[in-house]
Amino acid sequence: MSEKTQEDVLLAWQTFISRGIILEDKVRPIIARSWQRCLSYGLDPWSSDYPKCSDTLLKEKRREYNSLLVRIRPVMELLFAMLHCNISICDGKGFVFDLITPLKSYPRTLGTYIEEATCGNGALTIALQEKVPVRIDGYEKYRVISHPYSSVCAPIVVNKELIGAINATSPFGALPQEALEVIIAAGKLIESLLLERDGQNLAENFQPWRELIDCSSWALIFLDEENRIAAANKVACQELGCGQEEQWLNRPIEEVLIDKRDSAYLTRDDSGQPKPPQKIRFKLHDSQGGAIRSMELIRKNSLELALGRYRRVLLLDPGLPAHGGPVNPEQPVSSYLLNNHSQEVEFLGKGEEWKKIKELVSRTSPFPSSVLLLGETGTGKEVLARTIHRLSQRQGNFVAVNCGAIPRELLQSELFGYVGGAFTGARSGGSVGKFEHAHKGTLFLDEIGEMPMDMQVSLLRFLQERTVTKINSNYPKPVDVRIIAATNKNMYDLVGQGLFREDLYYRLNVIEINIPPLRERKEDIPMLAQFFVAELCKQFNILPKKIDEATMETLDRHVWPGNVRELKNVMEKAVVMTAGDTITPDVLPKQIFQTLEPPSPQPADNPGTEAEELSEKDYILHMLEQHGGNVAQTAKALNIARNTLYRRLLKHNIQLKVQPVQGNKK
Repeated sequence: MSEKTQEDVLLAWQTFISRGIILEDKVRPIIARSWQRCLSYGLDPWSSDYPKCSDTLLKEKRREYNSLLVRIRPVMELLFAMLHCNISICDGKGFVFDLITPLKSYPRTLGTYIEEATCGNGALTIALQEKVPVRIDGYEKYRVISHPYSSVCAPIVVNKELIGAINATSPFGALPQEALEVIIAAGKLIESLLLERDGQNLAENFQPWRELIDCSSWALIFLDEENRIAAANKVACQELGCGQEEQWLNRPIEEVLIDKRDSAYLTRDDSGQPKPPQKIRFKLHDSQGGAIRSMELIRKNSLELALGRYRRVLLLDPGLPAHGGPVNPEQPVSSYLLNNHSQEVEFLGKGEEWKKIKELVSRTSPFPSSVLLLGETGTGKEVLARTIHRLSQRQGNFVAVNCGAIPRELLQSELFGYVGGAFTGARSGGSVGKFEHAHKGTLFLDEIGEMPMDMQVSLLRFLQERTVTKINSNYPKPVDVRIIAATNKNMYDLVGQGLFREDLYYRLNVIEINIPPLRERKEDIPMLAQFFVAELCKQFNILPKKIDEATMETLDRHVWPGNVRELKNVMEKAVVMTAGDTITPDVLPKQIFQTLEPPSPQPADNPGTEAEELSEKDYILHMLEQHGGNVAQTAKALNIARNTLYRRLLKHNIQLKVQPVQGNKK
């Protein structure tokens, strides 16, 4: 789900929670129905309680479902390898009787009935209620405590009977785009495995797994007990120049690798230990000149497919380009690996300012120093933070926290965690905070300017001591975390107004990176627009489309108050609305054509800056006039938040005209 859509859903959620009204144009009907069910149960959206695990009932259910688990568990292990999140299985009434998790403990759902009356809506509850596969993200969740979660679920139907559901949940960010397709394929696979009578056939025949592994955007390679290639998905075959999987089968993995050391690493049984991504070099199958293909090993997992047959699955990122030339195991690869993750579209750019940012990121990423990212909404601050994390080679997780989205009373427990019984509704086993989850990695604090003052004190103490103490605990724990903070506010003003601690500001602002708005990156608009169109066409599985010259000129004239995020949304609409192979101006949103041409710059000490300021000011004045001075409507037309519009009104010294109140005269 795009951020713009999430903003729409947030507005719909706030409206429903406060007024009980469904904004039908802002939220999917299937989500609206689940909200209404939660409301009818009298569920408090601010509650954080979960049913307690019943060990006795869990043992009984596992005995009851043992024959099912024997066949379902391998699918769960493969899903865990592919998605690396919580994978759970429940019966037809929502009782979770098995779970695989990357976390050390996750007692919220295992051994409990997951029902909307007690837990709120989720992919699992909706899939069972509506009997359809579903994905649910962020603000689509009824309860605030579940807003950071992303989940997908598919019902399992055997002989027309709903017997359960397979669910995948990410507690720390959005699942990959193909997650729903993956879970649907997993559900179908489970149904076929449960109907299969010949267990030996399950062990020997890989074909039932084909649809599931081909859903993945990763390159997947499966090794047997002798480290021979047992199977590979379509992505792996395509990336390594192997048109047919049969050309791979039964070949030792070392035969397709450049470096024998890679073979030793890939076959070593240490899948349970966290490792930094490794660059693996392969021989291209159809290459005549000794070309090589580099892919990044994301993770490797051992899994038992059936009847004690263990296989190893390798997940590789196909994002690195192929390279020609003679095969040389000693050839250094660093020269072409430095910028291997620029697939993040918002981080693309070729202008001088963007080149400076890339140089700064490359120079500072390896160091543990704190970073402060400054930029307007939609400029790609989180994308830049993720890029810094990847280039840093830190082995731990990248954990993102929106300081403005988490309720004040929950922020402390979210960041630092708590021990069991710390407060009403706390889980009996306690909870690991975001700091600990980001150990050896990066913690991204978005909207840092919204952080409450008491939390600023706690954050400052962490930066000084580098330890965390859970709520209701007396034992500090050392944590190695790099902090990247981001804001669209003027931090100097916040410090001057006493809203942000000066000492904390200087602790965070060791390295400052200012991200320019899109209107100052005009030379990047054609490249970004074309990239978005190409990616969207791939995503929607449609033929490529081109952008005509008139459309590109229109895009160039727009002020882009919503920055790169707005451009992405505009191009998505254009792709959807274009029937042919060429995008023309008539499919662009109306606000694109409401942009005023910037006035000719007058002689001044800094004419370029003055012209840009005047252009934005005139544009805002024009939009206010178009909407009768209504701030809410103007902000919506500009595709920005009202608070952002108010800040720009202050910036340009624009005074709002007070409309006379009609009626009720005294």
